[in-house]
Amino acid sequence: MAGGEGTSDEARAGAEGLAIPAFLPLVAPPIVIFSFTRPDYLGRLCQSLKAQEGVAVTGRQMHLMQDGSRSPRSGVVYGDPALIERSIAVFREHFPEGTVHASPENLGVAMNIQRGEELVFRRLHAEIGYFFEEDLELGPWYLCMLEEMRRQLGPHPEVGYIAAYGDHAIPSDPAAPRLVPLEHHWGFGLTRRCWKAMQPWLEPFLQVYAEVDYRARPDLRIVELYAEKAVAHTASSQDVAKTMACADLGFARINTDVCYARYIGALGESFRPADFSVLGFDEMAYVTAPPAQPPVITRTAVDEIIRMKREACVEHRRHAFDAELAAMRQRLSNPDRPVTREQLDTLWLLLMDRLPDDEEYYRQNVGLISLREVRRALLQSDEAKAKSCYMLP
Repeated sequence: MAGGEGTSDEARAGAEGLAIPAFLPLVAPPIVIFSFTRPDYLGRLCQSLKAQEGVAVTGRQMHLMQDGSRSPRSGVVYGDPALIERSIAVFREHFPEGTVHASPENLGVAMNIQRGEELVFRRLHAEIGYFFEEDLELGPWYLCMLEEMRRQLGPHPEVGYIAAYGDHAIPSDPAAPRLVPLEHHWGFGLTRRCWKAMQPWLEPFLQVYAEVDYRARPDLRIVELYAEKAVAHTASSQDVAKTMACADLGFARINTDVCYARYIGALGESFRPADFSVLGFDEMAYVTAPPAQPPVITRTAVDEIIRMKREACVEHRRHAFDAELAAMRQRLSNPDRPVTREQLDTLWLLLMDRLPDDEEYYRQNVGLISLREVRRALLQSDEAKAKSCYMLP
């Protein structure tokens, strides 16, 4: 295993009630944090990382994947540059020896996470990496629980993701945490074996994420990619794509039922304060003591998590997905499909107040270029700008 500095004697000795044996690999996994424009959340995450017990954080490889402000594709500014600079300053304040990877342009969530994973597995050649979004506040034993789970992975190569932020919606016993399926990828360990296996599966999804602004991603185009898969979903996020990849490829994503961290992202890509409260995250709390008995990764538990997730996803693909996709096609368009004559006429009438001059235009465009390309060309034309002057302030 590679990609980090050695753990200290304290880390190998473990914590009261938690047996971290002396044969734990000396090389600690690198830690990668994904950040955008929430420096206050980032500060809470960094502070909680520094306050870990039972496992040394000092000396580990720490990396900040800081996304940029302006999209190189659309020119849209998605983030306040001042907040981005504050985020970088917060990280450097807490981890002055850490490495900042500041993107000069806005990559979006999917591609910022992808470059962090590529850093760990392609450049650092680590066997496992620990990844954190900026809106997770860790309890003092979070890393220790990840290390305990990592120690048990040897006989279980089919485990791809590990996490310990728990499930706040179900009852649990802090003295004896159990394994449950992982849902959101907020603060997790990801193995090199799983990541490499997912890359071919994810390739068409990553291609779309790289071509467009993530917040303006073409939902229908992405969801249609599942039509060729054995598993499917009608959400277009990178998180869901990775969930489907693991389900299809037979990798387990495991979490503890006990909460060793709490989600704090009331404002962000996926949540608003009202949703945050409805889902109970405003009352989510983490435990502050290690368990007497750490969770044990067993073949039975892993196989059951893999089976349940794959069966649910395959069942959905077979019996619900086609109808859901048809419903999506009634209200959404895939802008990257070849444009039809009807779409050309609609665009011209809306933007230009007229139809194209001759049939040659249709012959050169219908079925040959995408709706997105036509729309871009029309919106950038002098005629469209002149005819839309009444929209200017």
